[in-house]
Amino acid sequence: MAAAIAIGSMVFSVILLLPSIEKVSAQKESEEFSTPYKSVELLAPTVFTCLLILIGTGVYYLLENYTGQVGLKPGYYNLFGLKLICVVVAFFLSIYQTFNLRARIANLDLSPENRKIVPETIQQIKKTTVLALIVFSLAVFFGIWLARF
Repeated sequence: MAAAIAIGSMVFSVILLLPSIEKVSAQKESEEFSTPYKSVELLAPTVFTCLLILIGTGVYYLLENYTGQVGLKPGYYNLFGLKLICVVVAFFLSIYQTFNLRARIANLDLSPENRKIVPETIQQIKKTTVLALIVFSLAVFFGIWLARF
């Protein structure tokens, strides 16, 4: 469920919601009340939490089924290594997005000088989210593929 929530929220916000909002019109309201700002503000922690849950359940699964992993087909560990690389890359992209990019534009009422960097920061978050979506989708695909071993 964590993978579905993470992938679904990234697809909805970055591929469906934000481009359609940009097509409608430029908003005249304050940046911290704009729809792109609010969606990005909710997206980053959601994806980060889902990744933490996915990593935690993956480690738990490995620990519980350690003895059952004897005699696996050739190529299992190669595929498992690719999955781990994808998960690590998605995790660090999510950390960068949540704790660096999002923090730049957080609390605009306390630091109004950051209002001018909101549009380009939202664009960076969109690019980071697309990369995280690709890598995270690959990790889920590799996980499903591993189930056949």
